[in-house]
Amino acid sequence: MRQEAMVVKGRARNGAVTKEKIFSEALQLFARKGVEGTSIRDISLAVGVADAALYRHFRSKDDIAGEIFSRHYGALARSVEEIGARAQPFAVTVQQLVAHFCTLFDEQPSVFAFILLNQHDHLRLIGDQANVVEALKQIMARAIDRGEVAIRDPDLAAALALGATIQPAVYKLYGRLAGSMSTLAPQIAQAVCRALGTPEIAP
Repeated sequence: MRQEAMVVKGRARNGAVTKEKIFSEALQLFARKGVEGTSIRDISLAVGVADAALYRHFRSKDDIAGEIFSRHYGALARSVEEIGARAQPFAVTVQQLVAHFCTLFDEQPSVFAFILLNQHDHLRLIGDQANVVEALKQIMARAIDRGEVAIRDPDLAAALALGATIQPAVYKLYGRLAGSMSTLAPQIAQAVCRALGTPEIAP
């Protein structure tokens, strides 16, 4: 019985390792080729397993994409919430949020590219999970109440902040901006503050 239990435990551990490898390789493929441009065969070849092995863990390619999105988008939303909850001037919060986005892009470009290019397909599946847009809206609403943001609509404020941050990242993805995103973070943070009518913090 003990030997059988060890075998089952070993299989479970191997299964978890395989699942994580599927996540890792699929993320790279989705970021590079898009979900539609990636096949189950592409993923299985990258992982080094038969197609059937993938179907033991996931029902479809879309299930893989959905789980990857939920995992990374949720982590990003929680980090946004944590930064937004700090007791500090709103302009400092903007600097920290922009720096966080830019660091994520520089250190995990595949994660950022996947989230950025696939958010519209997967946001409807998030449900009650942490949501980046909602987290930003709440941050803006609190800043508006404190008189730190001139824009009175928190949804519009969140949209302006996201646009000023995301569009440079899109340009970076397509090779239209040189250098790292982190080097651009101070300028992006200034642009966000100006768009929101927020007094900037002197460098």
